[in-house]
Amino acid sequence: MSGEAERGFRWAHALLDGLAAAGLRRVVASPGSRSTPLTLAALRHPDLAVQMIVDERSAGFFALGLAKAEGRPAALIATSGSAIANWGPAVVEADMGRVPLILLSADRPPELHDCGANQTMDQIKLFGDHVRAFHQMPPPEADLSWLANFAARVMAESQAAPAGPVHVNLPLREPLTPLGEAPKPPAAKVPVISRGVRRAEEATIEALGALLAGKGALVCGPDDLGPAFWRAALQLAERLGAPIFADLASGLRFGAGGPENILAFPDQVARAAPAFDWVLRFGGAPVSRATGDWLFRARSAVQIVVSDHGRFADPWRNATHLIDAGPADLCRRLAGAAAPDGWLERFGALDRAAESAAETACSGEKPFEGAVLRRLLRRLPEETPLFLANSLAIRAAEWFAGRTAAAPRCFAARGLSGIDGNLSTAFGLAAALGPGVAAVGDLAFLHDLNALALARQKIPLVILLFDNNGGGIFGHLPQAALPEFEHGWLTPPGCDPAQAAAAFGLPSRRVENVEEAVAAALGFLAAGEAAVVHVPIDPVYSLERCRTFFAASGKEP
Repeated sequence: MSGEAERGFRWAHALLDGLAAAGLRRVVASPGSRSTPLTLAALRHPDLAVQMIVDERSAGFFALGLAKAEGRPAALIATSGSAIANWGPAVVEADMGRVPLILLSADRPPELHDCGANQTMDQIKLFGDHVRAFHQMPPPEADLSWLANFAARVMAESQAAPAGPVHVNLPLREPLTPLGEAPKPPAAKVPVISRGVRRAEEATIEALGALLAGKGALVCGPDDLGPAFWRAALQLAERLGAPIFADLASGLRFGAGGPENILAFPDQVARAAPAFDWVLRFGGAPVSRATGDWLFRARSAVQIVVSDHGRFADPWRNATHLIDAGPADLCRRLAGAAAPDGWLERFGALDRAAESAAETACSGEKPFEGAVLRRLLRRLPEETPLFLANSLAIRAAEWFAGRTAAAPRCFAARGLSGIDGNLSTAFGLAAALGPGVAAVGDLAFLHDLNALALARQKIPLVILLFDNNGGGIFGHLPQAALPEFEHGWLTPPGCDPAQAAAAFGLPSRRVENVEEAVAAALGFLAAGEAAVVHVPIDPVYSLERCRTFFAASGKEP
């Protein structure tokens, strides 16, 4: 082994060993030459599980899915140049969605910069302000004593509120490949890093409690804040006689029975909901446009936005209070006056009307997105990960799913709400949590087609593909009235899903009705297979079913 190759490997191993000692367990790497010391150190580390993914863009979203599922950082490794630039969309989603990632980018050494060397570009602060921290490392050196401490800090930076990506850029010199087993550094000694818990002062609690009088509500966006918050939020809502508008991805709308405070159809209820005196808002901005409009109209009411990570979801700019505190702790400590008689019952009546309207709209066997998702959510096994792709899939689930006795785990990518990398993210979730389902539209499917290669790694993901011949969501928007609608917005993809699946070795099944779609998805799920369930959708019929449902509240979307 040459001195440079040995030094590079020992350096890379010391860094990966420090990250592992600080809690890293998952590494997603893409093949490359310059990153050889990092990839080899990860592959040889007994505490690291390494997933090799050829496409760096897909690798970025796959790591995002792992981190979302497990709530701890996943690391990415790639070679220098445009390879790491392909992480960009996933890095931005991780930033906005507060998902912890460790970005380990290999780089050319300083002497190869600014001289026309191949595969060399300026990687310093490549991702700008979309990372929590950037660290430019020196080329490998003999002193490894500080790397464990540094690695622990990197892990802490990624997980500190708000969680997000941290970029470490590592220049590596040739030769890059050790020919024998390199001697390993001593076991890492990791410092203890304590992250404080934000707790509102007693004076703040008392002041907020005085505002919670009269007609109020809780709104929980698409952030899963965990069982402790769910219990505390429900207890608060029951004390105050207030309804809870909860997104599917919040986790609050699942479980047997379900108290009447948790609305099954918050989007539909919001279309006819009465004005409120106060509202408590948790998590991100709601997926529901109707809920957002309801909040926007109440500009004179008390609107309290709570966050424990320093970012406040207030796109309507009408928050009266921004509270930096732990949501569960705040809910447990808040008092207030119960709502007047009849307040909660008004929401219950709207919710029951929406349930009846949803049942009617979804009663036929001709498939559309809402009917398939409504029935599927009622039959998924407990804890099944369900990824709802952006655009129409997640909205159809929000509109029609209601509240279910079973408790699947719903996930979404609502940091930027793009259709980029949705399949790769879902594969990452399934790799971490076990057999899962991804409900996607045809454009999201086409946008991440390379992700189908992940099925060769025996990751059990059922892709429920709603093929509505283009951007079906735009049929719900004013653009649908334009003469240029099909050319400029609908954009039919012209992709045969069966041929696409076959090209990557995936089984697929085309279904003709709602029950076939649900049965096929559940069958592949039970078998632990990666597969595509192709559900052709008549976009005119789908739009008509949605409008029939919306009309139950007397309002169009």
